[in-house]
Amino acid sequence: MSFICPLCNGLAPLNATCPDCGHVLENEGKKEDYAGPYSPYGSADQYTSTISSRHPSGCEHVVQCPHCHEAYIYHVNAWQAL
Repeated sequence: MSFICPLCNGLAPLNATCPDCGHVLENEGKKEDYAGPYSPYGSADQYTSTISSRHPSGCEHVVQCPHCHEAYIYHVNAWQAL
């Protein structure tokens, strides 16, 4: 059984709001892209908190609020591939 990330594959929009100010969050890419061995970015551990979901399997994305500029880790539930 294989799973895919609906956000990575453009199958679903990001529907999350900032827990601080309520603005819609923007997807900045997969967390692992920020923490890879040749990453020019800072550690993914620098983000304020994790916005979790109900299902443990999935993909973690870095999301940022365009209003207050806070960044979070957002867990996207994986979909079962047909």
